[in-house]
Amino acid sequence: WIFYLTMHRLLDTLLLASVVRGFIVEVPARSSECFVLTLEKGASFSGNYELLTQDFDLELVEVRVLGPAPHHTSHYTSSGLEEGSFTAEADDDGDQTICLYNKDNSETVTLGFGFRADLDISSEAATEENVKSMTDFANELTQGLDMLADHQEFMRVREDLHRGTVAGTNDKLMWWSVAEAAVLSAMALWQVMYIRTFFETKRSI
Repeated sequence: WIFYLTMHRLLDTLLLASVVRGFIVEVPARSSECFVLTLEKGASFSGNYELLTQDFDLELVEVRVLGPAPHHTSHYTSSGLEEGSFTAEADDDGDQTICLYNKDNSETVTLGFGFRADLDISSEAATEENVKSMTDFANELTQGLDMLADHQEFMRVREDLHRGTVAGTNDKLMWWSVAEAAVLSAMALWQVMYIRTFFETKRSI
């Protein structure tokens, strides 16, 4: 009976937990964008990121997750990766910060990211030892669902960006073909006129 009540409360908690959607941010050249979560010491948090700009130099993108002042504990650092994820625990009360860096000198980069406080399911469930592994699994499942939702959103945005790039390339090819056809037509007309003039001159002679 206790196990049934525990499972019921655990499932209710999972159903009530809102999935935090990912964010899309444009980071201008040689700058950074930072976002914070205000958490209590010991709180668990997680996140993920994904590069959405096509053909961007991965070495010019860096992601850092830092704890609050004055220690600014480094929870996660990534450079040269197209995507990544992390989980950490707040070692002090205060702002946990994720910063996205663009080291390129001229191009703006688009990144998708998620940054969230994890739901403490264990506080909603019974504390018997035989359900601890179940609550741990539920926490991992919640994190996985959040990151999956973020990834799907990032893929949609990346597809939109790619579609825009392809459309722009197709437009350029079309106008280039039109210009090429116009030049070839002009050259053909000039050749016809030149040959006609040549024969008319020869006939006069």
